Amino acid sequence: MPQTPRVRLFVTCMVDLFRPRVGIAAVRLLERRGLAVEFPTAQTCCGQFAFNAGHHKEAAAMGRQLVRAFEQATPGDAAAVADVPVIALSGSCAAMVSHELPDLLERDALDRGAARATAQRWRRRAESLARRVVELSVWLERDVARVNSNPAEGSTAPTATQPGPDTVGPVPVAWHTGCHMRRLLQVTEPPIHVLEAAGAAGHELPDADQCCGFGGTFALSEPELSAAMADTKLQALATPRADGAACLVSADLGCLLQLGGRLQRAGDTYPVLHVAELVDLADQGELTPLGIARAAEARGGEG
Repeated sequence: MPQTPRVRLFVTCMVDLFRPRVGIAAVRLLERRGLAVEFPTAQTCCGQFAFNAGHHKEAAAMGRQLVRAFEQATPGDAAAVADVPVIALSGSCAAMVSHELPDLLERDALDRGAARATAQRWRRRAESLARRVVELSVWLERDVARVNSNPAEGSTAPTATQPGPDTVGPVPVAWHTGCHMRRLLQVTEPPIHVLEAAGAAGHELPDADQCCGFGGTFALSEPELSAAMADTKLQALATPRADGAACLVSADLGCLLQLGGRLQRAGDTYPVLHVAELVDLADQGELTPLGIARAAEARGGEG
C-alpha cells in the first residue's frame, strides 16, 4: 500500500505570532490534498529581519537553527526527511532561505574561525534545505496542474470551486505580490492561477511592482516613510475595490499586516486574507463576499 506523501510546514514566525489561523488553514488545505503535514516544532525565525538590518551574526544563528529543525526526523519516525518538501507560508521567508542562507552560513562559519570544510558543510546543509523549500502558492499551482493532467490521481480537495449562492461568476479579489516574491523568487503568475482554480478572479494592483513599505525593520526605523508607502499602496487598492474586489490577498503576511494595519487605523474594515485562508474558504464552499467577511471577522484579536 503506497505511503501518504509527506510535507513539512515552514509556518514562519509572523504567522506563528500574529495570525496562526493562516497556519491552521494551510494544514487543512494540504491535508485535503492527500498530504501528511509535519510541523517541526524547533523551527524559529529564518533570520531575515536580522539579516536585512545588517545583523548577520544573529541572522546566521537563526538560520542554523532553522536548518537543524528541518533536518530532524519526526519523533517516532526515523524515515529520511532529505527529500520531503518544505512548504513556506511566506514568499519573503522562502526567498531568504533560497537566496541568502547558503552564503550567509558559510561566511559566518569562516568568520567564527571554523575550518573551511566545516563552513562548506554548512553551505551544503543550507543548500539542501533551499532545494526543498517551495512557497505555498507555487506548490498549489503544481497540484492543480498535476490533478488536471491526471484526474485519476486527484486530490481530495475541489479542483475548482463553484460560486456561492450570493455570487455570480468568480469572486473578484485584489492581489498583492511582495517584493521578495517578485524580485528574488520571481513568482508572479502562480498565485493568480491558484486564485482562478479556487474560484476567484485575481487582479493585481495598478502599482503592482511598488513596495508596500513594510520591509521588516524598515517599518520600525523609518515609520513615516513606511506609512506613506503603505498609504500610496492603499490608494492603488481603491481601483480594484471600486471594481468590486471582495478582499486583498497576498502570500506575505508582513505585507498584509502592514496594509491591514493602516486600514484599521483609518477605521476601514476591508478584509485582508493570506492566500492559504482564501483557498481554505474555497475548499469549504465559502468563497463568497459574505464568507470572506465572516472569515476576517472571526480572526478577532489576530493581526
